[in-house]
Amino acid sequence: MKGEIRLRYLYEAARLGTMHAASEQLDVATSSISRQIATLEKDLGLLLIESGRRRIKLTEAGEAACAHYREARAHEELFLSRLEELKSIRTGKVELAVGEAFITDRFSQNLHEFMNVYPDMTVRVRMGGTNDTVALVRDDEAHFGLIFDVPRDPKVRERMSLAQPLKLMIHPDHELAKRSTISLSELGQQCIGLPEDSFRIRQIVHAAEHEDGVFFEPELIANSMTLLKDFALLGRGVTFLPEFLALEELLAGRLRAIPTTNSVLNATKISLITRAGRQIPMGAYRLMQRIENHLRNSMAQIN
Repeated sequence: MKGEIRLRYLYEAARLGTMHAASEQLDVATSSISRQIATLEKDLGLLLIESGRRRIKLTEAGEAACAHYREARAHEELFLSRLEELKSIRTGKVELAVGEAFITDRFSQNLHEFMNVYPDMTVRVRMGGTNDTVALVRDDEAHFGLIFDVPRDPKVRERMSLAQPLKLMIHPDHELAKRSTISLSELGQQCIGLPEDSFRIRQIVHAAEHEDGVFFEPELIANSMTLLKDFALLGRGVTFLPEFLALEELLAGRLRAIPTTNSVLNATKISLITRAGRQIPMGAYRLMQRIENHLRNSMAQIN
């Protein structure tokens, strides 16, 4: 500790130009500062201050000593900041709003890993449609949200977005399974499953129907993405879903995802959103980063 104090005296004397100025800054007698610097020089076996000058001028060794002190201070500040950060995220609450499409096995695993790292943190997940999620984020009821869309509210900003076209989900034994692309007009005789009208995916499919001049009469209408996925997985019919929702089944070859020729379905995105200008607490920020990485890794596996 004495060495640290002596380095500090040297640093302040050099920064302020005189030992007298350093003594006033540190509220220590000038003679004490002079004596400590002299002791430091003796310990190091090198002169740290050039003699015969009214204002302090450091020798090369003195410059090195002050550089070491500055670096040590910077490392200490970083260390203390890191400790405070860890303290701040040991407890607290993270509020997350998502659509059902995001609640996959991998998402759940990612969430549980975060909770294992921060066992005293409470995580609240609210499922809802795009409009509900945007409202929760806008009104500070959720720290951040995941939507299958882009935000259309000036108070909400898109922190991250990833292209995620809606594709035709189909059983690998289906008659259309070997197609590289397909038009909506070719699906007229197919059994189709679609979400309810309140779901953003259904609204996007409606827009796609309008663009291509077709109209689907679904055999299955559901308010569950899992039911729609199973509809295709069991070979009952086809549905439109983003690939990340069926990642495990696609990687295992139990489903195929076929792109369509429709520009509306090909332009869709997933977005991570926050309220514009909101400072996200560190715990929520850490979970947000983890989910960002999860989504990017999932997209990389698909591509």
